[in-house]
Amino acid sequence: MNKQHARPWRAAIQRLAAAALTLAALAPAGAAPPYPDKPIRLIVPFSAGGQFDYIARLVAVPLGKELGQTIIVENVGGGGGNLGGAKVANAPADGYTLLEYGGNFAIAKHLSPKLTFDPIADLKPVSGLSIAPHVVLVSSALPVKTLGELLAYAKAHPGKLSYGSPGVGSSMHLTFEAIQQHFGLDAVHVPYRGGSNALNDLAGGQIDVGIVAVAPAMPFITSGKIRALAVTSAQRAASLPDVPTVSELGYAGFDSGSWAGIAVPKDTPPEVVDRLTAAIHRAMQDPQLLEALQSQSFTPIAGSPAQMRQRIDDESAHYGPLIKRLNLTAD
Repeated sequence: MNKQHARPWRAAIQRLAAAALTLAALAPAGAAPPYPDKPIRLIVPFSAGGQFDYIARLVAVPLGKELGQTIIVENVGGGGGNLGGAKVANAPADGYTLLEYGGNFAIAKHLSPKLTFDPIADLKPVSGLSIAPHVVLVSSALPVKTLGELLAYAKAHPGKLSYGSPGVGSSMHLTFEAIQQHFGLDAVHVPYRGGSNALNDLAGGQIDVGIVAVAPAMPFITSGKIRALAVTSAQRAASLPDVPTVSELGYAGFDSGSWAGIAVPKDTPPEVVDRLTAAIHRAMQDPQLLEALQSQSFTPIAGSPAQMRQRIDDESAHYGPLIKRLNLTAD
């Protein structure tokens, strides 16, 4: 190619290079890639094997598909869920650290006024996931088959009974305290780092009574290692149709359960929250997930951040006076 023919090509290349430089200069400096572009951690604030863990691992797969990233479930138990809550509250507000949030956080402020984080103000609601009743259980070693027989046994053996819950300040702990107060039951509370630990000790006879969600208790109930005495919901649980409600057994109008949702650090950008909310709603419509939830007496409650905020406020208003009346504290 002679010099005369090379000049137009050289000029064209120079013009293209100049245009590329101009576009690069106009692009936002440090523009972030679309969310999400890496795996996401879902912090479960209780030990593996309990209700929260069950829900998290059930939701993680379809949610990961919706977001196009792997959801890594991480158990951070202790402090009635507060250790896991603090970890998320102090994490970067970028949408890559999620918290499985439940009623325990809505009441932690009343129960533990010296917390290093605010479990309501320092976390932003994204969406609800599910709600399920609790079930009151006894060890098969205990000669008790009904709530009435448990009350009679407690009166005949004062100060001898112990009961386990997933932790101080959990909704199950407060629910059983309300049941104790109403029926005059006397059992010493043994807090655990999650429902699975309580179930194992109940099945082994280390504690006499327990209260957890229905789902993780089902294998122990069907195997005969523990007995179900009552469920705490207004209606009987579909998976335990022969087990009466606490209301049926003499505590009229009693209705309590465990709910779970997703929350993120308070400064998480609105567009990230919106992306997560939409993905959760689609994930919660997965047929296999719905079948698994319903088979274990869970009801889906996916909704807006505002609806989850209302649930948190209602839970706080309900349990705050109970904590004060029972003079309970986790400090």
